[in-house]
Amino acid sequence: KMACLMRSAVGARALFARATVHSVAFSRASFPGQARSFQSTPTTRGGTDSQDDVGGHNGWLFGKNPDVKHEREAWEIPYMVAAGSSILILGVGLTYKPKTSIKVWALDQVKKQRGEA
Repeated sequence: KMACLMRSAVGARALFARATVHSVAFSRASFPGQARSFQSTPTTRGGTDSQDDVGGHNGWLFGKNPDVKHEREAWEIPYMVAAGSSILILGVGLTYKPKTSIKVWALDQVKKQRGEA
């Protein structure tokens, strides 16, 4: 059983937690007349080594079969409409934004001084 615990990170963490709890339990119990406040076998936290990956792997991207038609959920259409309209508004707004560059201002000033504008 110790070999299984050493193979996984969860097992190593559980082993460290056990060692820490045991050292605290033994240090507290070493005082004369004091009762032990911990169990002799502490509970293991973080799961066991026998747990496999939840869900497993089936080889498809995001676990979805590409041959099965995707059914739209209720949030997808409003999300796409909002995303598309915000991209459109952003594109129009950035295209027609005022020109605030120093070069554009200087060119306008030169044209005013020459009387071209």
